[in-house]
Amino acid sequence: MADLLELPAPPATGVRATTHSKPGHLEIDLDVTSEAVPIVRTIVRAHLKLWDLHGLTDPVTLTVSELLTNVVKHVPSDARTGARSARLTVTRLPEALNVCVRDFNQAFPVPTCTAADAEDGRGLQLVRAFADDFGWAPANGGKDVWANFTIPSDKPSEGPRSREAS
Repeated sequence: MADLLELPAPPATGVRATTHSKPGHLEIDLDVTSEAVPIVRTIVRAHLKLWDLHGLTDPVTLTVSELLTNVVKHVPSDARTGARSARLTVTRLPEALNVCVRDFNQAFPVPTCTAADAEDGRGLQLVRAFADDFGWAPANGGKDVWANFTIPSDKPSEGPRSREAS
């Protein structure tokens, strides 16, 4: 099991999170910090491996990184605790994988048209490019930002059938 959770060295400041997992569903409540993002990415990668979704690892972990980084950059910290709380859910559906980040800020994301070589502001463009579907909606005093990824079929594609001559 150790190879599934090759966690980076623990950050000096600590990361606060609670993880709930059952087959096909991962839920992480966390205080989102830049130190937490790579740890959460590792946990998501491990679950995709357990669910035999290796082909989705790169686009899904990139999406998780971008959505959590947007929380760090754009969600104000709680005045009392100083935290930026969010919930990440990753859910395996029959033909798709859903990734959702719920934060507690009602301001919707604002997609921008940024140059391909820009160092900042391309996160939602990347999510839109990698996901098969993407969007956001209001949710309990905040919002859900979500992306869906089609699960590749494990059935080999059948070519045209030929008729045998009698």
